[in-house]
Amino acid sequence: MMIGGGPPSSALEALTRIGAQDNDATDPIDLSDAALWLAKWAQPDLKLDAYRRHLDTLVQAARDYVADDLNDDALVVEAARQIIARRYGYAGATDPGEQDQAANLARTIDHRRGGAAVLAILYTHVLGALGRSVEILDFAPRPLISLQTRTGRIILDPFSGGRLLNARDMRRLVKDHHGERGEMTPDGLSAMDARAILLSLQHDIKVHHLRHGAPEAALHILEGALLIAPKQASLWRELGLLHARQDHLLDAIEALERFLQLPGGGAHRYTASQMVQQLRHRLDQDKP
Repeated sequence: MMIGGGPPSSALEALTRIGAQDNDATDPIDLSDAALWLAKWAQPDLKLDAYRRHLDTLVQAARDYVADDLNDDALVVEAARQIIARRYGYAGATDPGEQDQAANLARTIDHRRGGAAVLAILYTHVLGALGRSVEILDFAPRPLISLQTRTGRIILDPFSGGRLLNARDMRRLVKDHHGERGEMTPDGLSAMDARAILLSLQHDIKVHHLRHGAPEAALHILEGALLIAPKQASLWRELGLLHARQDHLLDAIEALERFLQLPGGGAHRYTASQMVQQLRHRLDQDKP
């Protein structure tokens, strides 16, 4: 992929360019390639070419499956399911201890196990290459895929092998996730843009690191998230709080001041301002 005038030479450059993109129709974010750059951000020595070739292989295999029937929506959907889930064995990762791997596209390709968001990226990549308009839905239990066909919209569950879901299936997923009192809401199937999907991956990996007592690793993941969403105030606040817990006083002050400079976050602005003052006071006390 050529991002902004030439191939980027590093994850830092690639993610910074993504952060400058508007993600609109004229400047869309390449979701699968961006997810690979996030994987490289987490593991700098990662070589991406083999993963890109694998993505191309999935697309070519699906095209071969469809052959001359590219206008057949049902066959296109079946091709994606057969290639991704059956031929290459991709499935949902169920071990909570592998949350960081399940939210990493490169590791998912390595092990053929991934979280719903990463698997949704794979299905979106293949179906989009076959000329289909695809959305990833922010469904409460887990992300789903919406595909517009000539006869209407269909919903796929990438976590369960691309299974087609009807309204009853989705209600069952909600109840399995929230309990028997759980109900679908009118806004429970909103579409996610590419940046939101990428940030959800970083969120899952960050949570994994914090749960396993690795705050420095969590900081690195948050910094990657901010490269692709530099105007998201909540991320700057989160970065500042995490730096403060690690006694990185200057970094915490800088992050919280960036938070205060951005719109939004009204409920936290006063406490953030107070924290900046406290951190500056601590910094002054530490001076010889």
